[in-house]
Amino acid sequence: MAESNLRLFVDMDGTLAEFQTVDTLETLYEEGYFLNLKPQPTVVNAVRQIIRKNPEVEVNILSAVLTDSKYALAEKNRWIDKYLPEIDAQHRIFPPCGADKKEFIEGGVGPKDFLLDDYSVNLNSWEPPARGIKIMNGINGTKGTWTSDRLSMERSGEDLADKVIDIMENDAKYRDVGPAKEVLLQMQQADLQETMMREQIRKEELRNQNAVNQEIAVNQEHANEEAVQHQEQQIRETQQQSHRRRGR
Repeated sequence: MAESNLRLFVDMDGTLAEFQTVDTLETLYEEGYFLNLKPQPTVVNAVRQIIRKNPEVEVNILSAVLTDSKYALAEKNRWIDKYLPEIDAQHRIFPPCGADKKEFIEGGVGPKDFLLDDYSVNLNSWEPPARGIKIMNGINGTKGTWTSDRLSMERSGEDLADKVIDIMENDAKYRDVGPAKEVLLQMQQADLQETMMREQIRKEELRNQNAVNQEIAVNQEHANEEAVQHQEQQIRETQQQSHRRRGR
């Protein structure tokens, strides 16, 4: 497929990671707050599938960061390294909290730039000329301030990925409503189990490969020992034959 120059910018808090309420703002500045945010498995899986199946789409992280926090930026990068290592440092953008996200896109944004976000303020600022897609995460969408594309986290990761691409490539329109909390929890648990199962399979494959490599190494070591023993036996036989000839 020819290069399409489509770009997808993905928010973190409330989109890739679960939104976590805090009692005081000081909590946001504590070590480990951002690093320990739970992933939204459906969205993480959807982004991973888009990267794998749609190489024509450039995927970026676009997440606001507390610039006066000692931990926020480093922890957000570590979070991405853990859950979406496919997105390298060159495709991670961290504007200051409260800033207009599109102002931090090199060269500006255009009709082929899409923002996947849970916050209507960011989405309304993004378009026009670009286009926003709102993730309905079960706690947003209560004020009706966003009237364009909405995709619910009730969808599976694969379906969510397909719908995002349909919007980007075919100008499709979707107006999902947010999931009920009970359904959201069930969906998150199901996707988390799927992620854990894939990780378990990956670890099992790695263990099997290590076992094969170890067996190959042991066999090679035995073969080397046999070769050395055979060579030593040949030397002894040659020496014995030489002694017998001299004794005649």
